[in-house]
Amino acid sequence: MNIEYFIKELFMRTISLDINKKKGKLNRFFGECIGAGRAGEVMRHNAYEQLKTVQKECNFKYIRFHGLFYEDMAIVSRSAEGTLSFNFQYADMLFDSLLEIGLRPVVELGLMPDIMGDKKEYVFWWKMNKSMPSDISEWEALVYETVKHFTHRYGESEVEKWYFEVWNEPNHPGFFTENKNINKYFELYDSAARAVKRVNSEYRVGGPATAGLAWVSETIEHCRKNSVPLDFVSTHYYCVEGAFDSDGKRVTYLKPAEYFTDAVRKRAGDICKKEGYPLLITEWSSSYSSRDPIHDSYVNAPFLLRAIKDCEGQADMMSYWTYTDIFEEVGPPPSPFHGGFGLLNTQSLKKPAFHVYSFLNKLGDTEILCDDDSAYVCRSENEVQMLIWNYSYKEQDAPNSEYFSRPLPPKKIDDVKMCLCGFESGKKYTVTVDTLGYKSGDVYNAYLDAGFTELPTREETVELAKKAEPKRELFEFLADFDGKLSFSLPQNENQVNFIRISL
Repeated sequence: MNIEYFIKELFMRTISLDINKKKGKLNRFFGECIGAGRAGEVMRHNAYEQLKTVQKECNFKYIRFHGLFYEDMAIVSRSAEGTLSFNFQYADMLFDSLLEIGLRPVVELGLMPDIMGDKKEYVFWWKMNKSMPSDISEWEALVYETVKHFTHRYGESEVEKWYFEVWNEPNHPGFFTENKNINKYFELYDSAARAVKRVNSEYRVGGPATAGLAWVSETIEHCRKNSVPLDFVSTHYYCVEGAFDSDGKRVTYLKPAEYFTDAVRKRAGDICKKEGYPLLITEWSSSYSSRDPIHDSYVNAPFLLRAIKDCEGQADMMSYWTYTDIFEEVGPPPSPFHGGFGLLNTQSLKKPAFHVYSFLNKLGDTEILCDDDSAYVCRSENEVQMLIWNYSYKEQDAPNSEYFSRPLPPKKIDDVKMCLCGFESGKKYTVTVDTLGYKSGDVYNAYLDAGFTELPTREETVELAKKAEPKRELFEFLADFDGKLSFSLPQNENQVNFIRISL
């Protein structure tokens, strides 16, 4: 053996395991919830059809969205005499359709119906009132009537499985006029929690749904000190940093995934474990901007997997924000690829992030012991599944808006070697390998390569959909006399492979 080959073998990434050595049941916290823009958007035909696609391939349990109390849902109105009345027909249409495809709601109680707000201050292009109520008793009545109606329509045993989350990012100036006054949020929270529990004391209510992992300890302390119900803690986190440039535009840079998980652990996970509360990360992604091309990039896929893997044991739910680019917080989508949050773009094209969740969903329920921290290995009755990735963080020479708009061709790195034990001696096994990376399951670069100057035609969209699928290869390998299956896979930087071995 020559010295170069020996050195390469010595330092090659090798995944060694026995497929019969079980770690236990796979923790599917990553697939508990998915985000959406606002209630009214989910009701649109294309958005709902996309949601059905997501459910079929990624299979989330819950969904969370803004705008339940927004005017287009028409839940509350006021008579000329000033009396409130309630109408849940549109809410029923939405919730019926969600339950029909196996999705339960994380019900965001907020923001404020315009007729109830004490100010005329708004957030989003679609202008949702972000103020306190002019009368806190009306807010409590709104929450009570809403929860009571859902109980009437869906039954207590069903609604007991839901989550009721009070407000959205009350510490953020964009979402709450009193963002600097935590006690104002507690007024909202306390009255909403009382209203939920008046309907059924077993219903789950929580918060503070803050930006940046904030107010976690303060909310727990407040609720305990004042005997206010708190069944879970929720908060949000994204992994970019930045400031405003001279033109007032936000300039963001992606931080390493390790930064994300370290912050979650120190500022929320450890606290919630110590205090005995479930932690729900009800919004998370690489970037908090719906105009950040990291969301379209193939680099987003291994970033997400690294963050998910490292958050196991810290969060009980991680809700990716969001499932679709049909999303209007800062206005309608301006182009097919504009950095939108979605797993799917407006034309229903699958982004690399979609495949991450599709692969995760396909993992069997039994996890196999594996000491590689960039892999999941699982099995079901007739198959072994391996989801492996390599995540390479680079210092950027430009902000996200420029850096991730580029093609970003990766470097070739050493192969990964598989040494898998526990197979039948001398038997031939079929191995299917899906590769997600640069120009493989990479619809954004396919779009760039096509050089579109206007929206794709329907025929061109069909062709892009084909290029959005990962490259698939089938191999046959023979287990040796010790029942070992050995093979290697070529690797580029920031590549993901989903491997299935038929038993």
